[in-house]
Amino acid sequence: MDVYQKPCYKIMKTSCQLIGQWPYQSSWKSLVLITVIWIAFFLQAIPQVYSLITPMVVHRDDWAILFEAFSSFVIDLAFIIKYYNTIQKSDLVSSMQDHANLGYLLAASYAGIGYVSVMIFVTEPVLPRIINLFTETNDTISPKFSLPLEYIIIDKEKHYPVMFTISNIFVMNIIVTVISCDITLITFVTHACGLFAVVGSRLKNSPVDASIKRGIVKPLPNSMDIPYRHLVFCIRGHKRALEFAEQLEYAYTVSFGILVGLNLPVISVTGLQIITQSNTVEQLLKYLSFTLSVVMHLFFLCFLSQQLTDTSSQIQEYIADVKWYHISTKAQKLLILMTMNSQMPCKLTAAKIMELSMENFGMMMKTCGSYFTMLLSMQ
Repeated sequence: MDVYQKPCYKIMKTSCQLIGQWPYQSSWKSLVLITVIWIAFFLQAIPQVYSLITPMVVHRDDWAILFEAFSSFVIDLAFIIKYYNTIQKSDLVSSMQDHANLGYLLAASYAGIGYVSVMIFVTEPVLPRIINLFTETNDTISPKFSLPLEYIIIDKEKHYPVMFTISNIFVMNIIVTVISCDITLITFVTHACGLFAVVGSRLKNSPVDASIKRGIVKPLPNSMDIPYRHLVFCIRGHKRALEFAEQLEYAYTVSFGILVGLNLPVISVTGLQIITQSNTVEQLLKYLSFTLSVVMHLFFLCFLSQQLTDTSSQIQEYIADVKWYHISTKAQKLLILMTMNSQMPCKLTAAKIMELSMENFGMMMKTCGSYFTMLLSMQ
């Protein structure tokens, strides 16, 4: 079930759709809705402004009429402020949406490649039988499964179709579980990147103190210092993003260490199988798809970690772009605090030993190549 179809979110979704601010609406539909809303507003605002001016001129002593006209005009002002603010803040939604779209693209690509690879892998043992069925040859083909399996008490020749189907169901169960877990990881990491992107977008659009900009230095209380309050909100968002990234690292670091330690030798071994054991096209496709799937898995882990590192380190650039010379001293101190918190970019590691990055991905591929060369020389 779509989370936005739940009662607690459905009203928000419906409301955003009505005003053209739902991020999953098409751009033309959103533009049409925004245009219609503003046209309708001005069609009623013009006569309303006139109705406010008339009592001020004709009935300047009749406060009841003035209050009635003014109170309705305040609602129009509230509409302008709220709706304009919603449209202006759509860049924050788009920042999060960009990373959500990237996560969707990565998840869809990962799942597609994974499922195609597993279909090639599980159908390889039965392809020779299908070919013999159409070519009507009398070649004897021994029963074979997609994984090395040996059933002691069951006759493989007699029950091969049933056993083959069951074994493939087990394989698909494993693959679907793995892909689902990786899609969850992709969603988590892209969400963390979106949190950092939103903080960066807010810093990029930080307000300035107009009085300081005109050369008038006047201390203001925190409640009236708009740049100060804006930066406090940015610090809170940055803290949430850092905490979420730390939770990801804590939750996945051990599993990443095990996966990297297992995948490197597996890539080298399957590469050797491609050279030495690919006697048929089916076997070549099987080993090649398996090797590419393992490489793709490592690539996605490193790519996601690199994305997290890049988006978290960009916070320093956004801080440097803030017009600190046009804000109060206490607001400037908040920038120093944010700079200190963003000194160490967030990253995902393999058992706290090695950082997962595109640079280290290249090093891992070189290591696999070295292992492959050593195994090949031993043949």
